[in-house]
Amino acid sequence: MSQPTRCIIDNFLPERDLKEIERVLYDQEFPWYTMNGVVYEGDKDKRLAHFLYEENDTDKYYPLFLPIYNELRAEFILKAKINLDLRDNKTYTYHIDNYLFKEYNPLFFTGIFNFTDCNGGTKFKEDGKFIQSKRNRMVIFSSCLEHAGVCPTDEYFRYGLNINWISQKPVRGVKF
Repeated sequence: MSQPTRCIIDNFLPERDLKEIERVLYDQEFPWYTMNGVVYEGDKDKRLAHFLYEENDTDKYYPLFLPIYNELRAEFILKAKINLDLRDNKTYTYHIDNYLFKEYNPLFFTGIFNFTDCNGGTKFKEDGKFIQSKRNRMVIFSSCLEHAGVCPTDEYFRYGLNINWISQKPVRGVKF
């Protein structure tokens, strides 16, 4: 593929794998950390997050999400974190997840896996497309596409995995 693209895959994980992840993720003992600055440090937005992998630092919960990484056929994960957005009538700032993604590279992908059915979701700057959060939905797109998280107004929480990876392999036969 010579240009940026995106796709949606519903029912991404088998139900048993998804329920095992949710069992841990929704437990009151799962650690959440405040991000003071959602897109960049110092912006006025806040959210809760849990970093699973970044810059060779692997969290103890990282293996729990192996079913997702395996389905993505990720050859090298650059970053993985869980976001927890709270009910708010807010769209975060458009952004790319890393300066490396500024230019199109057909091997760099971003995925947002949704754990929550709600009216929040992900919005894309280029065409204004909004993809609503739906449990077990994976949104995959070229990492150079600017996007923004949209908080829910109909549910108290929106849980999502944000992952950046490199791969030459198609996800479930979807060619990019």
